[in-house]
Amino acid sequence: MNWEKAEGAAPLASQARAGKVSWRQLLPPDMLVVTLVVLGFFAIALAIASRYGISFTAPRPGKIPGLDANYWAPPIIAAIAYLVIQLIGRQLARSNRPSWAAFGRRIFDDYYLLALFIFVIYVHFNIKMWIPVVNPSLYDETYFAIDQALRPLIDLFAWLRGLGARIIPAVDIWYQAGFFAVFVLSYLTHSVGNRRWHYHNMIGLLLIEMIGPLSYLFAPAVGPFIYEQGPNALATNAELTMYEVYKQVLAGGAAWVSEHGGQYFAQPLAAMPSLHVGATFVIVYYAVKARQWVSPLAVLAFAWIVIESVVARWHYLIDLPVGLLLAAIAIGIANRLCRGRQIEIDRVAGLADAVRGG
Repeated sequence: MNWEKAEGAAPLASQARAGKVSWRQLLPPDMLVVTLVVLGFFAIALAIASRYGISFTAPRPGKIPGLDANYWAPPIIAAIAYLVIQLIGRQLARSNRPSWAAFGRRIFDDYYLLALFIFVIYVHFNIKMWIPVVNPSLYDETYFAIDQALRPLIDLFAWLRGLGARIIPAVDIWYQAGFFAVFVLSYLTHSVGNRRWHYHNMIGLLLIEMIGPLSYLFAPAVGPFIYEQGPNALATNAELTMYEVYKQVLAGGAAWVSEHGGQYFAQPLAAMPSLHVGATFVIVYYAVKARQWVSPLAVLAFAWIVIESVVARWHYLIDLPVGLLLAAIAIGIANRLCRGRQIEIDRVAGLADAVRGG
């Protein structure tokens, strides 16, 4: 396959020589649109901050709640492993090895998408921290009543979790570790080969991580752990710590966020909807579409995250379908944005098959 054509863009170097570099050439249409959406998301966050007198905070080193790992570890691992895999893959390619210009185009696109993702996560966590200031109302009582009405389903999840705990080592870490593992694996595996679903996957994740924090503001909840605790000790400790941060923000308001927000950057609390479930579904959807070798692992991780999110009392049952609804919206928009790129990749693949068949 011609890598340059499959990526839907001519090498930047040749464009520069021709003196025809434009925004459309530097950023293909799907990436340009998602960049504008990210800027719009940031503008909304700025408007919220201005309206409520809240400041953005700079994150200080911290741990992922419920997992003894720095929250910068997943994107750093993804960035380093990605470059190693790409360089080794290019050197080992025996045919259709891409030019350095085409290789550079690929590296630029992928690091640009990763940089957008990191920026979106930064804005995401700031908005999440602001929830008690923007909307101090809580709907936990309503959501817990739904849990009580559907208690047999929670009991089923608890039984399944018990079975998993017998065979899964360090079972308490996998709600968080499984989520970050499938994110890194999806980024790495989609970035090789024909990359047919790579941009879909990253844009879908960008979209849900932008829609999610805004949806937190409408009918917020802190989580069912305020009524009952689950069997995951790591999760319970993290939940209680995050709840203390929530109460501090509620009591101290914008001034507390400005002074202490960076120290607790990864600690804001929000149950409705479940973005762990929603974002993991986006990853699973595109892994299955791409028929990746990691898709069975992604499906297992998704199933575990669904079960653990409820049993460990991170989420109410109602949080899960709302998270899946957001995932469906993100997937639908991503598929629309990336349709032109997909058509081009399919066209080039069809030409390559015809040449081999001839």
